[in-house]
Amino acid sequence: MEDTLRCVVVRVDARQCEVVPADACGRPLWEEEVLPAQMRGRLFEERREDRVPLAVGDRVRAVREGSELVVDAIEPRRNLFARRAAGEDARRQPLAANVDRLAVVAGFGNPPFSSITTDRILAAASFQDIPAVLVLNKTDLARRRRLEAVTATYRRAGYPVLWTSARRREGLEELAALLKDHCTVLYGLSGVGKSSLLNGLEPGLGLRTRATSRSLKSGRHTTTFARMYPLAMGGAVIDTPGVRVFRPWGLPPHELRLHFPEFREAGRRCRFPDCLHREEPGCAVLAAREAGEDFPESRYRSYLELLEELEGVYGGTGRKED
Repeated sequence: MEDTLRCVVVRVDARQCEVVPADACGRPLWEEEVLPAQMRGRLFEERREDRVPLAVGDRVRAVREGSELVVDAIEPRRNLFARRAAGEDARRQPLAANVDRLAVVAGFGNPPFSSITTDRILAAASFQDIPAVLVLNKTDLARRRRLEAVTATYRRAGYPVLWTSARRREGLEELAALLKDHCTVLYGLSGVGKSSLLNGLEPGLGLRTRATSRSLKSGRHTTTFARMYPLAMGGAVIDTPGVRVFRPWGLPPHELRLHFPEFREAGRRCRFPDCLHREEPGCAVLAAREAGEDFPESRYRSYLELLEELEGVYGGTGRKED
């Protein structure tokens, strides 16, 4: 058996993955060869809550066993972006680890902008203490008033917002400045144009793109697995499969209010410190909304819907019945 090799995971697929050797600080050495590796069965036993034990961006220790490279251990993570697995599988699905930023890519046209999905992803990023930015793509298909209203909503909540159009090559310089010298994960609905944006920034990547489905009003999955790519400008980006539904993992219902930044100032004036801003007496958030203060209705609806879902999953009474 050879000495242990320190690596960074750049792709995960079932029980297999791809890794690239890392330096002493855990940074990928992109000039080295990307290597296929197997995952030690013990990792699945140790991480039963995870659908797959590894995430792209994980720093791991691998050893040679015959002709195969085997991932033997996972180093402590700085952060982890994950969701609840789809379908009846209620386990955690790790998506990306040790990232500097999450770029939520949302689009206009087909598929239309989804505030519910966007708000869920942003809340999950906040829960994992991952800085987030909202990238509004396909702006050439948006009505100007709608585009400005969406932008104002999220900037008031404290999120940076970028406008991009891969087709018109607009906003790519600003996006490049955001990605440069950082490790960023791109995430969003299927068909919002993540791969097209990356191709516009780095034509050499040659990522596949597909047209959206008009009948389903949703995107078709082009990226089928998460993959980390180095950027010539410096840094790396993790391209992820698009989703149709996003369900946060592990977010306690009573903490959800902390991850909607626009509630924080008014929330400090609530009668109860654990107020959920739903129907509690003395709720300053409800009072502010009734007084006409600017709490966007779309964000508040997202909050209530997600709160009820999390109560059903992690405990709580949910919405009271009449």
